[in-house]
Amino acid sequence: MVFGSVGTNLNGGGISGEGLLEALRRIAAAGADFAEIGPHELGAMLGGRLVPERMRALEETLPETGIRYTVHAPHTINLMDPDDPGVHRAMLRASIEFAGRLGASVVVCHAGRREPHHTRWRPAERLAREVEALREAGKLAEESGVTIAVENSYPEPPVVAGRASAPAARPSVLAERIAGVDHPAVRACLDVGHAAVSATLFGYDLLEECALIGPLTAHLHLHDNLGRPEPRAGMSLAERLASGFGDLHLPPGRGTIPLRNLISTAGFPEGISCCVELAPGFEEAVPEALSAARRLGAGTVAAKT
Repeated sequence: MVFGSVGTNLNGGGISGEGLLEALRRIAAAGADFAEIGPHELGAMLGGRLVPERMRALEETLPETGIRYTVHAPHTINLMDPDDPGVHRAMLRASIEFAGRLGASVVVCHAGRREPHHTRWRPAERLAREVEALREAGKLAEESGVTIAVENSYPEPPVVAGRASAPAARPSVLAERIAGVDHPAVRACLDVGHAAVSATLFGYDLLEECALIGPLTAHLHLHDNLGRPEPRAGMSLAERLASGFGDLHLPPGRGTIPLRNLISTAGFPEGISCCVELAPGFEEAVPEALSAARRLGAGTVAAKT
């Protein structure tokens, strides 16, 4: 079994109190080993700092659920942003602190990208800034007993249209970036759904690319889709599900990604964590999805490290 633990994401940002505890207890009852939570979605971060009173409440109540946690840092973090680099670094530091205080082992952070409005910094400088920021964050993560898992990018509509660039949408590019950081507390999060859509868009071999990032992976985002790039921004989840476009976050087996072959050939290290990351509306499918993930991981031979 290549997966050391299998969990799922908490849907419903902004829930608190008994609603939060009930949602987490449902995840535990579905058979998850952990829930993936975000400090920004739980009201625990303001301006790149943790909110003390909210943290006290979470530290008091979250252990009651009997489940472990992984952390997803704010999705907007972009360590290549030339306009507000300090804000992005602060959000990552706060996410690491959040994880450390809650005993979470992993912090997922999106890889850097160039947005349409970014006109400063050449590509080499953007990459150097991100590598420097990840090394710095890696030191804090190591001290906190946390691993930063940098996630391969999703090719959003501006990338599809050529108005923005996300080189780390290609897993092999992210692998080179992680190797360049060269810190034991900075690994990869392979999002198989992102990789599948990117493979269609950029014309690469999905299994070959995932095998290049597999040995550097500490955390897996497992879900399914149809591998169709999203043609325009603004489509609702319902519209994307109807058309089959984009990052659908379906339960494993409901799309077209060759998940069994991908997992069996990726060369993941033994004991990585696997988060079955589902879209809102699939809460009833969590038990099915967790079982599917465990079946996919069973019998897979992990890479020797």
